[in-house]
Formats: sequence, structure tokens, C-alpha cells
Amino acid sequence: MKRLIFLAFALVAGKSFSQPPVTLSDSAHVSLMTVAPGEMLYSTFGHSAIRFFDPAHYLDRCYNYGTFDFEQPNFILKFCRGKLLYFLDIEPCKGFVRGNLLDQRAMKEQMLNLSREQKQLLFNILQENAREENRYYKYDFFYDNCATRIRDVVEKAFDRPIAWDSSRLALGTTMRQLLNPYMAHLPWTHFGMNLGLGYAADRRALAEDFMFLPDYVHDMFATARINDSTLLVKSERHIPEYSFPTPEFKPGFFGRPLWVMSLVALIGLASMFNRRTERIFDAVFWFVLGIAGLLIAFLWFATDHTSTKTNFNLLWALPTHVLVFWRSHKGGWIRQYFLVAGALALLTLVCWKIIPQEMPVEAMPLVVLVAAKGLWKYFDKKIQV
Repeated sequence: MKRLIFLAFALVAGKSFSQPPVTLSDSAHVSLMTVAPGEMLYSTFGHSAIRFFDPAHYLDRCYNYGTFDFEQPNFILKFCRGKLLYFLDIEPCKGFVRGNLLDQRAMKEQMLNLSREQKQLLFNILQENAREENRYYKYDFFYDNCATRIRDVVEKAFDRPIAWDSSRLALGTTMRQLLNPYMAHLPWTHFGMNLGLGYAADRRALAEDFMFLPDYVHDMFATARINDSTLLVKSERHIPEYSFPTPEFKPGFFGRPLWVMSLVALIGLASMFNRRTERIFDAVFWFVLGIAGLLIAFLWFATDHTSTKTNFNLLWALPTHVLVFWRSHKGGWIRQYFLVAGALALLTLVCWKIIPQEMPVEAMPLVVLVAAKGLWKYFDKKIQV
């Protein structure tokens, strides 16, 4: 609730901040604020903001490109379709810091080594971007977010490109693999994201691509050089100076998707030995699998999300399963359908390692079950055509 109050104040304050022109004094400082990941899904990967502090003008504010409005019409639909507008918000630094500390999210502040002219230019650019007609943009998870926008706007303050040091990056890592460390304590969310992300997420990340994550923006800023020799960051401090306790993650059986999916597959295989049990299991299994296929297809064909296109998980999670679950015990064309479904799932298993998309290991037991049940239903002589 307190966080919502701070945000509401920031929305009002931001409009007032963007009005009067300000000429920064010699004592002005500019810094990059990097916020640790939080508990909410939208904060899983951390956050970045730019802070301007000028005691001569009693100015201390943070510019934040990662803001969205829950009150937007059709918020859920816009979010799912990739059409949700994010915007640049200006928030008092005191509220920004206090809100993150209340959420137990530590911060790193890097003081940027900018001349007075560069500080003023960066400030003017952000002020212009904060105008009502300029502040909104369509968010893209990998290529246009709160972190990449800060990288891009800081680069505009220089008359020559910043020399980013990529020597410490694990070049060759895919965009999907960069997410893995942040999802270690969220196994079901990780499983769901891997199902929803398509082939585009398996693109090898270039050096600048790493900076879609705030932690990499921090690291790249720390080693970047301007004018060939001068470091972009001249000092750094931690807020708070101590570390918040990190709870130890000890998942139980149901906190491990691979174990749960293996159990579902075993139950499904065992149900094939009893016709009545099989019908009950199939009614649930094929329907749920069809719903999953519909969501994957929706993310591919009906959204603007670039990271969910060309998803090979549709080879085994066919959306059409949702239409046949109630006829899974009948003959006729349904046998041909299950032959195709089983063959596609079997092909997916055979080609698992050569499919150009990284397939979620947790889904493998389900793919085995689809292949087994699909082919079983075709060759089962008790099903009358």
C-alpha cells in the first residue's frame, strides 16, 4: 500500500517536475541506480533508473522508464498482447529509495563521470522525453525496456560512442539463457516462460543485448570508457550498506515441475490399462494440453511480443486437443487425429536436441505421454472405426 502511495505521488510530482526549465549547477551529480530483483513477477529481473541530484536547485529525482498504469483500459488484454504502454516517470529520489527498501530491494548507485555540458544535455533529453506527448512507448522485453532505454539515452549525451567492454561477458549465451539465474527460485514461472518463449529467445546475445537486464547495464557501465581512457563511472555506493537476508530455496516435490510432470506421465501411462480410468484421465489431460496450446498459439500469432514468435512447442501441445478431449474414446477420424498427434510428439522427441529452439526439459515427460497415448489410440483394436 505504501508503495502505491509513493507511486501516486510520483505521478503527480512528475508532471510538475517536467514543466520549468532548469540549468544545472556545477555541483549537480548524475548516477545510475540499479535495483535488485523483487518478489513480484514484474520485478523479477531488477530495475534501472537515472538519478539527478543538484543541491543548488534542491533537486533530487529519479527518471524511471519502467512504469505502467494498472488503470489503463483493458490492462490485462493489452499486457498479454504486447500492446501495453510503458512510460517515463519522474519520482523524488527519497520516495524511490524508500519504496525499494520497503520491498527489501537493495540498490547500487554509480556516479557517472560526465562534464557539466553532458549532464545538462542528458537532463534536457530526459525532460523532453518526460513530456506527456513523448513519455509513452511500447515495451519490448528483450530490446526496449527500462534498462535498454537508459543505455540509449546516456549514449546520446556523448559526441562519440561509448566504448563498452565485453571481455567479461559470456558471449554465445542466448537471450533465454540469460534469464535462467533469475528464475532459479521460481521453477514454475521458469517452466511457464520457457513454454511461452519461442525461437526468437534463442538468438545469441550480442554485447549490447546483455543490457536488457539491469545487472548487465550496471556491469557494462562499470567498465565502459569515454574518450578512450576515462571510465564512465567514477564511484559507486550500495543502498543500504548491508545486505538483505536471502531466504534459502528448498522446493518440495510439488515445487519441482520435472517431478510433477513425470508423475502425471506415469499416471497417464498407468491409466491405459483400465478403460474407464483412461477416459477420465484423457478428458482432463487433452483439454488442459489444448488450453496450453491455445495460449502458445495466442502468444505467437495474436500478440506483438517478439520473443514468443515461432514456438516449436506447438508440435506437441496442439491447440486442437481442446476440441477432441471429449471424443478421445471414440473411433472414426479421431484415430487418424491421434496418429498425427502421436507422430508429431515422437518426432519432437527424436529431434529434441536439434530443434533450433531450446525445449523445456520439464515438458519431456508430457511429450512422451502424448506420443505414447496418441499412437496407442491409433493401434488399439478396441477402438471401433
